[in-house]
Amino acid sequence: MADLSGLRQLTQLIRHFEKKVEGAQLRILTHEHREEIARFMAEGLLAADQTQKIRIETSSGEYLNHLAILEVGGNKYTFSKDHQGVFISEINYYTCRITPDSHGILVYHQDYPGVIHDVSRVLAENKINIFSMNVSREQKGKSALLVSLTDEEISSAIISRLQQLPQVHQVLSLQ
Repeated sequence: MADLSGLRQLTQLIRHFEKKVEGAQLRILTHEHREEIARFMAEGLLAADQTQKIRIETSSGEYLNHLAILEVGGNKYTFSKDHQGVFISEINYYTCRITPDSHGILVYHQDYPGVIHDVSRVLAENKINIFSMNVSREQKGKSALLVSLTDEEISSAIISRLQQLPQVHQVLSLQ
């Protein structure tokens, strides 16, 4: 079994994105280690504010790699595991692989030709190396998510520059 302690760090990252977790719903999808999964994820989400409450449910089904689904602030995050460890595998049905300790960005945008080039160019101009990139979309020309994992942290100035790219709605740092 993979070390599950990384779930705490991943839910802390989500806490960074979602300022309010009151009313969040956590659904544990596996029979193994349910209590440990729930504990790590609740610790990550509620660390800053123990007064907020989240609802924890368990599923009757077994899922091969999925551990849990967290719904908070209108967003849905799927947590998975494999031989390398735990990671966020989907954000609102967009495929990704965000591991604990990741550096990088989430770029929410309208799908358009050249988005990978535009984001990569800004990062390269700032000597930031991409080691993994994933782009998912609803359908051609609709909402999309670009996840770029990098070797270096990305400064707020670079985030601001990326935010100015055409058809970019939001850029979130993984730091």
